[in-house]
Amino acid sequence: MLSNSQIVKFFKNQTIFLTGGTGLIGKLIVEKLLRTSFDLNKIYILMRTKHGKSPQQRFDDYFDSPCFEKINENFKSKVSFISGDCLKPGLGVKSEDVDILKKETTCIFHIAANLNFRQTIKEASYNVSSTKEMIKLAKEMENLKIFTYVSTAYSNCLKSHIREEIYPPPIKAQAFLDLIDSCNEDELEKTLLPYVTKWPNNYAFSKCLSEDLIKNSLTEIPAAIIRPSVVTNTINDPVPGWINNYHGFVGVAAAGYVGGMQNLYGKKEKKVYLVPADFVSNCILAAAWETANSKSVKVFNCVGKSLSLERLINGLNSLYWKFPSMKCLWYPHIVIIQNKFWYDVKAYWTLILAYCIDFIFFCFKKPVGATKIRRRIVEQVNVLSYFITHEWKFDEDKFINLWKKMGDEDKKIFPFHDSATDWDKFFTICVLGVRLYLFKDPISTLSNAKAKFKILFALHYTIVALFYYFLFTVFKFLIKQRNLVIENK
Repeated sequence: MLSNSQIVKFFKNQTIFLTGGTGLIGKLIVEKLLRTSFDLNKIYILMRTKHGKSPQQRFDDYFDSPCFEKINENFKSKVSFISGDCLKPGLGVKSEDVDILKKETTCIFHIAANLNFRQTIKEASYNVSSTKEMIKLAKEMENLKIFTYVSTAYSNCLKSHIREEIYPPPIKAQAFLDLIDSCNEDELEKTLLPYVTKWPNNYAFSKCLSEDLIKNSLTEIPAAIIRPSVVTNTINDPVPGWINNYHGFVGVAAAGYVGGMQNLYGKKEKKVYLVPADFVSNCILAAAWETANSKSVKVFNCVGKSLSLERLINGLNSLYWKFPSMKCLWYPHIVIIQNKFWYDVKAYWTLILAYCIDFIFFCFKKPVGATKIRRRIVEQVNVLSYFITHEWKFDEDKFINLWKKMGDEDKKIFPFHDSATDWDKFFTICVLGVRLYLFKDPISTLSNAKAKFKILFALHYTIVALFYYFLFTVFKFLIKQRNLVIENK
């Protein structure tokens, strides 16, 4: 079945070195390679100690993920871990492991990154320094064919029209890293303020610097840069709806699903670009195949399809009604608020409500957490507001040409481009995926969840009515006092 696939043939006898292999895209790449490229030689995954688990312990649990259900046990032996850490010099890899990587690696996939939009400039610097370390290692690899880097479609978000090219950064990567090494945290923020002040977050800023670093450093090695937009659940492969994080769109969908996000500040007509995770991983593999024969750095804008923010939120709300979850804390319904002042008023009101809920729980000696959750959601909305109040145009010429260059067999095995999107089907897959894979709430609980939903619905609108009655009473009182003052004069 796979004999006519040029991409599968490309990965025959290849040895992969992968960072970010425990994340969403990394796992999908490993899964796809194991399932389609039977003659693959080896996959090395960089792993660090995390949450008290050693690299070995994390690797022992690696294949427990639902995304690996289709993988034959025999092929799992092709995957090994390399102990290391992108936060450390030399990636924290032992010298003997470095020797193995230099000798065996033929393809690099550098996916690891700190995706936190609220990270400090110091934390974001590791996205740049790890790329520098990967480039340094790549130059010493004897048989390297391709260096593939995963960036973001918003790495140059200060521009409204983003082409498939690398733009000059506000400061060179090496100069930036020199400042990181020579300044303390306070000095760093002040020194770099002129460079980062216009950027919505330090993550996008770090990706801009990393792209320029690749362009200027990898002059002799073929390199592909893939820029995904907002990544969602898988749509088809290996299972529909699979997701393992709360980043971006998924975080909004999940927060709305449990009733934690009632209000969202944004512009209803603004376009939002969404791309399924399996489309991104397939595009990465296809780009590696196509770029390996090139001597230049190629950029692929993998942004998926766009829809208005209003269409997105309406699609989610309709499914919250259809498939409520037992994990709901409150009535799940998101309202887009286009006026920042009115959004802030409602945000403070819901925060007060969260304090009241925690107080009641405290009185009954129950665990409290509503206030903490609410604060996190408000912070997340503030971080995302830039991306749902602005709009971009993305060029996709190289992305489309990559798709056209692929044969029919490759398009079946590695799909990443649709001429049209069935948004209702897309939303259903995503919402059910959040329910199953993030909330661990099987569809068998649906009848009980619907009963709970009705109670939360009634409670929510009772409180909303009381809130507006309170505002009306306050307004009426103020008018009365004003009239009394006028009469006394």
